[in-house]
Amino acid sequence: MSTLFVAWQQPDNGEWIPVAKLDRRDGVYRFSYTQGVARAKDFQPFSGMRQLNVTYESPSLFPLFANRLISKSRPEFKDYLRWLGMSDMADDPMAILALTGGIRGTDSIELFQPPVVSSDGHYQVDFFARSLSHLPKPAVEHIGTMHKGDRLFLMRDGQNDFDPLALALRTATPSYFLGYCPKYYVRDLGVLLANPECNLQVHVKCVNLDAPLNMRLFCSASATVPAIFSPLGRESDFQPITGDAPTKWEELSAGLTAAFQTH
Repeated sequence: MSTLFVAWQQPDNGEWIPVAKLDRRDGVYRFSYTQGVARAKDFQPFSGMRQLNVTYESPSLFPLFANRLISKSRPEFKDYLRWLGMSDMADDPMAILALTGGIRGTDSIELFQPPVVSSDGHYQVDFFARSLSHLPKPAVEHIGTMHKGDRLFLMRDGQNDFDPLALALRTATPSYFLGYCPKYYVRDLGVLLANPECNLQVHVKCVNLDAPLNMRLFCSASATVPAIFSPLGRESDFQPITGDAPTKWEELSAGLTAAFQTH
């Protein structure tokens, strides 16, 4: 996992808007804002990264995101990795953030991974089913009967007041509503769903009976896409803000610290 997007929740309507991108390449982390900030009402740049047109670099994960990782010393750490299906990737913070979202109850920030498209046109994205806490008890119980590889089906939810593009998940027979796809992927998946040649399929990747509901049903969506297909590529929110050369985050942080100490 080398790229994650950062979403910010707008207070007035609850919409999550992509406002930044976090990359890791050749051992260097890079953070930059995206054009989503232009429509994110009342958004304020993150501490230590105030300039919107600058790319920040650091050899270590920026504190804003490092503080969202569960500590390895916590007794539930191994269970946590198992729920994510990544017990052998304990030292990959980007992979952990990709699946957990780095969500904390104290702010309105969430990270998510872009879908992957291979050179031969294979599209794939993994995600946890959303809104399971709103399901009736029989539906939650049915999740406990499912197994890896079971097929799930997508349904459009055009009358959804929060997102007219929303895609719900359901089983075949008997039919149970099992939550929603994450909002960041619904445009992609909606396009693929409308084209039978893409053969969009969603399967259960893992069922975590002992996990919280937000990590209970782990899914994987796959499809075959044409060469011109670019995941998330046509959404302006995800496009970078053209700016200056990269700024070393440590140098900037040290400068800010020195400035504060003189006042």
